[in-house]
Amino acid sequence: MQHQSLFVFDIETIPDTDAVPNLTRFNNPDVEARRAELEQYHIKITDGRNSFPHQPFHKIVAISFLDSKIEHADGKKIYYLKNLRMGGEVNFNEKQLLSGFFKYFDRLRPRLVSYNGRCFDLPVLKYRAMVHGINSPWLHQAGNKWNSFPITEHLQGLN
Repeated sequence: MQHQSLFVFDIETIPDTDAVPNLTRFNNPDVEARRAELEQYHIKITDGRNSFPHQPFHKIVAISFLDSKIEHADGKKIYYLKNLRMGGEVNFNEKQLLSGFFKYFDRLRPRLVSYNGRCFDLPVLKYRAMVHGINSPWLHQAGNKWNSFPITEHLQGLN
């Protein structure tokens, strides 16, 4: 399949301190205390190796992306910049941010490019979409890291 669109993206996150009471039964409402509890939880489950929260324990605060059109001519690819966006606000609404992103993304069905996207950004996007009940059929049905995942086409071209 020759993609007609190239989509370079990145997300920025913060720890999801709202998940802490369900995770560890720690009910202190202080955000910093919950962050410390979340770090201690991850230190414990990784045998002291890592305090960084796993993907389900992040909230997305910003999504940035570049969208370009791909034209194929004479065996070459020509890229035309269509959109460059950064989303996120001080009083952000994660559900609105994700809804807008997935609506735009699903329409394109692009070739994906991201740094650490397969291991972090895409799983976080999927988890947060599930939290908010947001559909993204193309992303969820595109496959997995072993078979037909949309990012693999680009990565295989780098070998």
